[in-house]
Amino acid sequence: MSESRADLSLAAALRVMAPLVELLLREGVTYPRFANALKKTFLESAAGVLETASARVNDSSVSTLTGIHRKDVREWRSVGQPRPPAKTFGAVMEVFTRWANDPDYCDDQGRPRVLDRTGGPGSFEALAAATSVDVHPHTLLRELIRLGVARPVETSPGVNGEQVSLCLDAFVPSPGSAEMLQLFSDNVGDHLAAATHNLSGSGQPMLEQSIFADQLSPESVAALNALTRRIWTKAFHDIVRDATKLSDADKGQTGADQRMRVGMYFYHGPDAKP
Repeated sequence: MSESRADLSLAAALRVMAPLVELLLREGVTYPRFANALKKTFLESAAGVLETASARVNDSSVSTLTGIHRKDVREWRSVGQPRPPAKTFGAVMEVFTRWANDPDYCDDQGRPRVLDRTGGPGSFEALAAATSVDVHPHTLLRELIRLGVARPVETSPGVNGEQVSLCLDAFVPSPGSAEMLQLFSDNVGDHLAAATHNLSGSGQPMLEQSIFADQLSPESVAALNALTRRIWTKAFHDIVRDATKLSDADKGQTGADQRMRVGMYFYHGPDAKP
């Protein structure tokens, strides 16, 4: 008997889940704990699926769609879904990206300038305010310093006020940190969202492509890795430049309620066994 669309979708999801399950096991997350947490994700996603299908969203429809008992659905819906707090880390990344790429905060060679902590245009305070209205500039600076991405600079003679500088060429939190895990969930989550959007066949397809090659030597893999990084470095700066201009122009405009994420990845490993 031929496999149903549901069977094929489940098989594809399980292949996607394999690396994630390895991560969960390494971090001590057991199957019962994950399965219990996954119930909430099913409930949260059900409303969107029902609304897309122009169906009523109630305890019965959510229970039928998810297979979760109506008692559990009712309990979940009665609690409500509080608005998540502002993500300080996301704002920190935005500040870092603009500081490292915006000509207003870089020198003639494109290197991030040392900034006055407070003041008018060109200061860290102005940079933070242009990036996020939800997180205070002092909080953003404290996080940048805690992560080792920025550092205070001793004030030069004749310069009033504290100054700060950017420390790293790339924002790379330490492995296993909460910041790295948030990067993981944000990046992979949006990648999956683009892929599943394309599978749904609704709306304009989103860019989601990759290049695959096998039977490569370690030297060839290293060469391709270096090439990928060179290409991404240029693309990164070009996209940040235009995204910054467009974001500044759109901010506060009616209908400016969209976000975007562009990424690139490089993976290598042993050839798949036949």
